[in-house]
Amino acid sequence: MVMRLSLLFLLLIFSASVLADNIRGRIVKIQGHVYILNDKNEKRQPGKGKFLVRGNETVITEGNSRAVIQFSDGVLSVLNENSRLRVEKAGWISQLSGKVYYIFKKVFKKQPKKVFTRFATIGIRGTTFVVNADINKNMIALQKGGLTIQSPAGDYAIRRQVDSAGFSDFKSEQKKQFDEMHQQYLDYKQQLSKEFVEYKKSFELEENYQLSFDGVKVEQKSMSPDIEKEFDDFSLFAGDYISAYRELDESN
Repeated sequence: MVMRLSLLFLLLIFSASVLADNIRGRIVKIQGHVYILNDKNEKRQPGKGKFLVRGNETVITEGNSRAVIQFSDGVLSVLNENSRLRVEKAGWISQLSGKVYYIFKKVFKKQPKKVFTRFATIGIRGTTFVVNADINKNMIALQKGGLTIQSPAGDYAIRRQVDSAGFSDFKSEQKKQFDEMHQQYLDYKQQLSKEFVEYKKSFELEENYQLSFDGVKVEQKSMSPDIEKEFDDFSLFAGDYISAYRELDESN
């Protein structure tokens, strides 16, 4: 409890004191080998007085390494091993490689919140999600909140797998009599094993779904147990930092 209160205090002090000197974030926890690369390609190791991250700098984790970054504008990120996260202007982050867990505050100021990758631009609405930007695997999984996914090039070809769990959402949107609803449900069940493809430049991703990218081809499906475990692993590593962050967010 004492540690939680201390972290809350540090979060408040940091958010209020980093407006000057282009400071955008602070590395609050590291495991293994983590370093910062500035816009002149100069490297520095996080150390006493060197945990601050400025605009146009990149945080890099090596093998078997992780880092937790608290940003001044309402973002908490956990970098997995072999990841690169570049800090852009306020509210904008570029994930260059690797896997990163994000928590964005529910209530934002006027500036937009976006995460850029080579395969998608992600618009944020107070949310918790993971992005994998490895060379051989491009994936977005949303645990909580909402995301807008926009293609950096042409339209996506979105293939959606529909499962029976989706019927509760389908049913809630209908306002018809029971008999008609029952017939719609029977029709709906016949589509459960089918796949639907649509072409869009941008679309919304809902909670508990994940996306896999292969060029402009996108597959959407319910979040797998393996991805759910990844969320748990990130939360376990960041521990009290995430708890304090969420507590602060709820109080605003």
